Amino acid sequence: MSTMYSRSVAMLEQSKNALKMVPGDDAYLDVACFETQRALEFLMKAILLENGIAYDKSHDIRYLLSLLKEVDFTFDKQDALEMLSDTITDWEEGSRYGKGVRTTVQTVQRVHNIYKSLNETFLETQEENNRKE
Repeated sequence: MSTMYSRSVAMLEQSKNALKMVPGDDAYLDVACFETQRALEFLMKAILLENGIAYDKSHDIRYLLSLLKEVDFTFDKQDALEMLSDTITDWEEGSRYGKGVRTTVQTVQRVHNIYKSLNETFLETQEENNRKE
């Protein structure tokens, strides 16, 4: 797997760890949001790279999703990602530039489930491609 993919997995784990800390200090919610956004972004970019698709330098989840659609990469929580894509993109900027994010732990966990769906579909596709070779 690519470095981009490995980083995405690590970022998701960092987000999960940050969520565990939220009850003691809600500042960790910003960390969880930032890491979740980056994990999803890096996973999407890894999928695009595996499909030979070039992309502009961007943190925009909606833009990356549009590129995945162009190569007919679909997954079961795609509609949910489309609905939350602007919110998720805002997490990166809100966390990075200190204005903070406004969301709930449940919303972050929902995005974790979207990540899981996207990741499982990607891994299944990789496995199918390896069998064909």
